[in-house]
Amino acid sequence: MRSDLLTAVMGNRSRDWHTVILPFTLAHSAILIILGFGGAGLEDSGVQLALAAMSVLGSLWIVIAFDGAIADLAAGMKDMDEEMASSHIGRNFAKAPFAAFRILNVAIVALIVIAELMAIY
Repeated sequence: MRSDLLTAVMGNRSRDWHTVILPFTLAHSAILIILGFGGAGLEDSGVQLALAAMSVLGSLWIVIAFDGAIADLAAGMKDMDEEMASSHIGRNFAKAPFAAFRILNVAIVALIVIAELMAIY
């Protein structure tokens, strides 16, 4: 793959990642605020289901989005030309533990969801 095309594709995938972080953070912050200040309204099973659905489905969306972006960045590492691969940034990029990033992505989001579900129910 041409270096300019590779750089553009990887930049787009990186921006995709950054784009979904804010909605994820805001949604889970809203859930925490509702849990903290919800009072007796949280005893309604419909409210509990809505919060649980938001937590689980929103988190599933972010895991899929992040995993796809991480996988594309890892694939981009393999497509680097010799000049880019031998540069300092290329060598540093080649050392990145993308498999660990993918596992941590799932683990961290799962822990957030588990904590929220425990607080809801």
